[in-house]
Amino acid sequence: MDPANRSGGFVAVLRNHDFLCLWLAQLISLTILNATNFALIAHIEEVTHSTTQIGLAIICFSLPAVLFGAPAGVFVDRMNKRTVLWSSNCLRAVATLVFVASLMLDRMAVLPIFFLTFLISAIGQFFTPAESSAIPLLVKEEELVPALSLFNITFMLSQAIGFLIVAPLALIFLPTFHVFTISIHSTEQLYMLVAILYLVCAGLILLIPETRLKQKRHTTITGNIVPVASETIGIIGNVWQEIMQGWSFVRREKPLFLAVVQLSFAGVLMLVISQLATPIVTQLLLFPADYLALVFAPAGIGLVVGSVLMPRIIKHMTRPQAIFIGIIVLTATTLLIPLLVLLIRFLQPVGWNQNPLLLLLIALLMCAAGFALDFINIPAQTAMQELTPDWLKGRVIALQMVLYNACSIPIILFIGAFADIFSINGVFYFMSVCEFLFGMWGIWYERKHRAEIAVQTSEDGDNSATRDKIAQ
Repeated sequence: MDPANRSGGFVAVLRNHDFLCLWLAQLISLTILNATNFALIAHIEEVTHSTTQIGLAIICFSLPAVLFGAPAGVFVDRMNKRTVLWSSNCLRAVATLVFVASLMLDRMAVLPIFFLTFLISAIGQFFTPAESSAIPLLVKEEELVPALSLFNITFMLSQAIGFLIVAPLALIFLPTFHVFTISIHSTEQLYMLVAILYLVCAGLILLIPETRLKQKRHTTITGNIVPVASETIGIIGNVWQEIMQGWSFVRREKPLFLAVVQLSFAGVLMLVISQLATPIVTQLLLFPADYLALVFAPAGIGLVVGSVLMPRIIKHMTRPQAIFIGIIVLTATTLLIPLLVLLIRFLQPVGWNQNPLLLLLIALLMCAAGFALDFINIPAQTAMQELTPDWLKGRVIALQMVLYNACSIPIILFIGAFADIFSINGVFYFMSVCEFLFGMWGIWYERKHRAEIAVQTSEDGDNSATRDKIAQ
């Protein structure tokens, strides 16, 4: 039976004290991360009034994943996950306090802000693969799908809470006050709160027993046990070799490679949807930007509902079937959105964008798009976790993040230019073609390597120990 079809429930995983601590740390850390991103963009807009400067801030946050993601994965594989998780939260708390000091000294200076944004993101490159690779260490195999679904729900909820609630309310209602000659604005107060909450996250991680997240020692060919600390020091000069070892494993394991590519594809699509949210509202529907919730809210609801239902849905189909359904639904929704607008404009030339049926159908299509993304995202995440041995999990997760971020930066730039040249409608038609072709490629790749994928997937549990011995 397909491993993705085995599923527990949310209640079962949340009763697991150690998993609960990890999940709460994720919820808090992601929420405050999204809140600081909102505050950062708002501050850059306030002091520079420059879209280019905002773009530079976003690049400063995205670039560390491309530069340090893979090396971070190498170190995470060799280090105690618990140590990585609590120490990275502590370091982010310290960097955030330095961020506050920089703002208090000179609110108009953007270069220190760019540097500190880059630094905080670089620290996060260690936290993310350590957190993802810790999940299967804390839950049973049959609970992996609901655990990943819960983390996916948390990802969406943290965006909504951070972007739409915490940051806007803090920036609006926190008053400016003065300490001697220093003014402390709402932005600085928000970042102070963020630093405290990072320390809370570190405390939650410390509540997990060290043995639950302790990295296994590796043995050499001669059978000698090598301490993790010695290995960590030893790999500093061999990072590239370790990265290539992870990449070679991904390329050799055909179902794992397919899952990594599909997961990266889903991530890039979510970024593109976020990028197109404002043009959909202002250019396609001719509404003011205040109507942004018309796009974000239904898509977010679809993602959350899909994450809740996927553990049950996946019981009735295989992973390839679920992913193919997700891609087909995405292709259909992407194509139908501009066609629906054209149809309503043809039928009702005057006041067409006030038609309640149009607004309802657009909301339903965005909800369906969010739901369809879960059909790709969660099965691919589950496959990547199940098909990767523990000794290599951090590297594989980090490599997936590198692939996702490396692809997303040029795609985001290309989509923006494409929209300026061919209009938002052209972007939707182009995206629907790309989504369909990606789905066809997935089918072709799976059929080409069908025998190998079937063997590797069905025997993954037995092969994990064998792969560990080979690697050692």
